[in-house]
Amino acid sequence: MALYDELASVVGQKYCTDKDYICVSYSRGLDPVLPEIIPQIALRPENTEEVQQIVEICNKYETPLLPRGGGCGLMGGSKPISEDTVLLDLSRMKRIINIDEDNHVVTAQAGISWSQLNSVLFDKGFYTGNMGPGSGLNAAIGGGMSHHSGGGGGCAKYGKCTDNCVGLEIVLGNGELITFGSQENQFVEKPYCKLGLGPDLMGIFLGDNGTMGIKTTVSLKIYPKPPYFSGKTWHVKDHSYDYTQKMIIEMVDKGWSKDLGIYDFFFTHPPSVMGITTDNLIKSWGDISGGVVSYVHEAFDQQVLERNAEILENIAKKHSQKELGPSPEEGNVAEWFYGEQGHWQFYHQLFSLMGPDFFACTTEVMVPISRFPEILRKIDEWEEDKREELFECDAESGVSHVVMLNHNSCYIGSGLAATHEPDYKEDVIELWKDQLEMLSKTGACLYMCGQIGSQVLVDSNIYEPNFYNFMKNIKKICDPNGIISPGKFRL
Repeated sequence: MALYDELASVVGQKYCTDKDYICVSYSRGLDPVLPEIIPQIALRPENTEEVQQIVEICNKYETPLLPRGGGCGLMGGSKPISEDTVLLDLSRMKRIINIDEDNHVVTAQAGISWSQLNSVLFDKGFYTGNMGPGSGLNAAIGGGMSHHSGGGGGCAKYGKCTDNCVGLEIVLGNGELITFGSQENQFVEKPYCKLGLGPDLMGIFLGDNGTMGIKTTVSLKIYPKPPYFSGKTWHVKDHSYDYTQKMIIEMVDKGWSKDLGIYDFFFTHPPSVMGITTDNLIKSWGDISGGVVSYVHEAFDQQVLERNAEILENIAKKHSQKELGPSPEEGNVAEWFYGEQGHWQFYHQLFSLMGPDFFACTTEVMVPISRFPEILRKIDEWEEDKREELFECDAESGVSHVVMLNHNSCYIGSGLAATHEPDYKEDVIELWKDQLEMLSKTGACLYMCGQIGSQVLVDSNIYEPNFYNFMKNIKKICDPNGIISPGKFRL
């Protein structure tokens, strides 16, 4: 009760609760197979000062503190690992602090969602470039900084969420407040760049899965939004992995050398699109074997767009059976994805195909473009090897999409689709861990770790030992009492 009373005195009774019927909602995320552990208290601070006070109180009582943004993590990152956890819901912290149109930077509280932020930026002719992760409209920008994700759109042009961060305000585990980026210089008034004042210490908090400190304010690059775009979708020839790779390499090489304005580039299997709620689109893909690629490119001039479109189409034609479209109803998913704002509805289509009784256990990884056909085949081999175990717990393995990044690598959206049947949960978790370990040991990078992925990286001895020891030492400096997100990375 003393802990509760002190926390309530910071945020007010309205925004602090220990009621089970509210706290139970914080035991859940987008990964229903993992244990649902109810936090002892949930609270919703309004500003950085309140977060600092909460951290100090949790230190006093030696109580675990878990920061949560939009709750859209797919790997247990926003769920408690122990029952004594205080859940810090940052969704009230959604104020846009400054839009610097001269220097193309926006600063906002970390709890604002990518969709909320971009709806304001759109009205001013800007966007964040990378539209955030693919896990949902409600994903918070602070969560995006905690994961190296970016599937919400713009990866091929702007890179991952963390690539566009130029400033962070962090509350450390001892309650101390530190600002990173150009404002490390106390005489800089507004953030404008990430590097330039010595070592990149901000990077410790990018992709940390919320373990090194609590993100309260984020500064991101913003970009003028091009008024013209074109999206195309193509059916790839047989042996689609290899043909797709050739198309991607040629498009990437020419895209960079000729500045073709490629915004996104996807490869997906035809069944995957069935998660998209467009009946005609489903029908138009129904008789296609192999794979499908789609891309979107942008321009500030109509003639430039048309010139780039011709170059890209000539490349695509060399490696494809036919064009699908031009409308979404005729199979052009790229037009729907960008033109109809389908950014956050594109992912895990393979899993949603299976109906409401199934859910996704994602194993998304980054790999070099040169290796993605090999990795896809490794997933196929793993599925064949685990066929009996998958059958016994009513689960499926597969790949829903491959997304290009703005350098020679890509995301692979792989994983399991599993039933909600309680008796199978432990077996499903073991299969999930096994596929994560397999992919990591093939040299793939698990960029979104959460609870289960971060623990697999440690338990499977993926990390180079000296690196992991260094990570543990950094954790002790940032969070001396180990109260922030304990359990992730076995820290």
